[in-house]
Amino acid sequence: MGVVIDSGMVMAARIKGVTGKLGGMTSNWSRFLEAAALVWEGIRFASTWHTFFMVVCTATATLFCAKGMLDFSFDFSMNIVAVGTIFPLVFSVQASFSRRERALAALAHLKGTIFATYLIFKTFDQTGDGQIAGEVEEIFRRLVDDIEWYMKSPHMTEAGHVVYDGFTAISLKIRDLLAKTGYSKPGEGGLSRLQVYLRDMMANFEEVRAVRDTETPVGLRLFCFALINVLPIVLAPYWLHFCDTDNSVASDNNRYGCQSAYFVAVAFVTIIVTLYRVQCELEDPFDGKGDDDVRWEEWRAQLDQLSSYGSDGPEKRDSMLLHHLNSAVS
Repeated sequence: MGVVIDSGMVMAARIKGVTGKLGGMTSNWSRFLEAAALVWEGIRFASTWHTFFMVVCTATATLFCAKGMLDFSFDFSMNIVAVGTIFPLVFSVQASFSRRERALAALAHLKGTIFATYLIFKTFDQTGDGQIAGEVEEIFRRLVDDIEWYMKSPHMTEAGHVVYDGFTAISLKIRDLLAKTGYSKPGEGGLSRLQVYLRDMMANFEEVRAVRDTETPVGLRLFCFALINVLPIVLAPYWLHFCDTDNSVASDNNRYGCQSAYFVAVAFVTIIVTLYRVQCELEDPFDGKGDDDVRWEEWRAQLDQLSSYGSDGPEKRDSMLLHHLNSAVS
């Protein structure tokens, strides 16, 4: 019996070891696939019509400057090109990224303040009918719709007026709440916080609005755009100087350029055009078209169902989930 038990234990250990190895191989394979997918997405992001157009123009200019054509090349310090080109692009990307982070932080504060304001309306109402909380929820729903519409719309002042109409409606509801709380003065029982929350909501909206209505330095953007479209072509003679040290081909066989010249030119074009596209993607984080834009559906996920939060929140959310499941089945 002892031998049988020992054999079973050994077999179980072997199976466990094999299973662990298979699990490790599966995990490694999954990580490899994820890495490959990221590489592919990066290649797709860099492969735009602008990149291909600039590659063709740069390669054509390099061909015309080759020995078999104009026979024109020169050499100088690449540090001048790197500092004069990459630095402005990186600075512009950093400025756009900082604007996006400011907008996200302001939207987070705005969402939290909306929650805090609604919960005061819901919990301070002593009548128990929930009427004013329902009215405020509807106002907030329209306010969130108007804010999203304003952020996505062209620069129109009228869209901002609609948002402030919503803030005005909230202010009127703050006045109506006093009669339902049992307090005689507006500042009793913490009701004065509602005015502070209203001010915070408007301040957060204005912070997001400032990001939307302003842009990164226009002069810097124009300079970068001109730079990435002119410099690779102007530097065509410089790319050809790499042929002097290219050992892959004989000097007599590089009459129309060499591999290293075209490779460096294409790599340079790809880098600067892709950096410029990153800056353009971050310039407007509100339109919802880019991967780094504000995800409006996630931001307003809880704001669209404010009434389902509170002491009775779990029961309401369970019933809402059951209703959605029944609707999906039917």
